[in-house]
Amino acid sequence: MNFRQQIAKYVTGNLTKSQLPSVGMIGLEEGFDSPSLRILAGLGESESSFVIDYYFEFSLKELNIILPDRRQAAIDYAMALVDEILCKNIDVIDGTKEILQKAINSYDFFSESEKYCYDSIGFEAAYGLYDLFNELSDNDYPLRVEENLDLKIETRDSLLAELKRWVDKLKNCA
Repeated sequence: MNFRQQIAKYVTGNLTKSQLPSVGMIGLEEGFDSPSLRILAGLGESESSFVIDYYFEFSLKELNIILPDRRQAAIDYAMALVDEILCKNIDVIDGTKEILQKAINSYDFFSESEKYCYDSIGFEAAYGLYDLFNELSDNDYPLRVEENLDLKIETRDSLLAELKRWVDKLKNCA
C-alpha cells in the first residue's frame, strides 16, 4: 500500500500510532519529503505515542495532506486492498474478508444502505458473492462435492471480476 493508503488505514483504526514511523518511511520512499516526515520515519516503535502523533500531524501539515474522514478512509483502504488483490499480493477471498471486516466495517455503511447491504457504495454485489462463497465453503448447499467445488470456483472468479468493476467505478467517480 502506498503512503496515502496507509494513512487511510490508520484513520480506520487498522494501524497503531507505533506503526506510523513505518508509514513515514513509505512516504519518503515515494518521494514525499519534509523535515517532520524525516523525523517521523526515524522514530522507533517504542517512541512515545505523543511524539509519534506530533510528528505525524506536523508531517501532514508540511505536506499539505488533509486526513480523510472515516467514511472516505474506509473506502480508500478498501480500494487499496482491491489493488492488492488484483496484483495477486492477497488472495481474493482473504482480501475481501479484510475489506469487509477491517475497511468497510470501520464505518457505519449499514445506516446508509437503502435496499441491500453496502449499496450506498456499490459494494452489494461483491458482498453477496463473498457471502455465497462462504456458504458454499460451509457446505450449506446440498450439492455433490464436485458441483459445489465448481460453483465455488465460479463464485470466486465472479467476485474477482466484481471487485475490479467496483474499484474502477469508484476511481471514475472521483
